[in-house]
Amino acid sequence: MDGFEKRKNRRLAIRLSLLCRRLGDSTPKLHTGTVLNVSAGGLYFETTATEFEPGSMAEIRFTVPPATGRLEFGGTMQGIGAVVRTETLAASRTGLRAWPVYGVALQFCRRPKLTL
Repeated sequence: MDGFEKRKNRRLAIRLSLLCRRLGDSTPKLHTGTVLNVSAGGLYFETTATEFEPGSMAEIRFTVPPATGRLEFGGTMQGIGAVVRTETLAASRTGLRAWPVYGVALQFCRRPKLTL
């Protein structure tokens, strides 16, 4: 990589549990994962699920805990996006023990919703 930042939105580094599912499957399965960072434009998460491939669509949902000065009451963030990149990770950054672990970069189709 050339080191040039191409992202339009600043990322927030966080570690939160995530529920996700691939859209378009006749019987979509709900998977778990861990969000590592999020922005207004997308997020990056780890999962043991193999269903997420570049070009596929996914729905995500995670709970944001209350934070003084930022999000006083917490809430649930949910959104739909396109998988833009996946990678097999040599080791999980979040402590997941199952192998293999995949990193998934998701670009939101529209801004995710935050419900309190």
